[in-house]
Amino acid sequence: MFVWGSAQRGTPVQINVIGTTMFLVAVLLVLVSMAITNRRNKVKA
Repeated sequence: MFVWGSAQRGTPVQINVIGTTMFLVAVLLVLVSMAITNRRNKVKA
């Protein structure tokens, strides 16, 4: 619905692409951080 509403208002597609890219990068950083933390905890145990 949000994308459809944006298309009706004439929001450039690039804004959606940039937003999606930023979201995916943030998720990737969180996953990498969790993996590093898990490895460190296994080494200590």
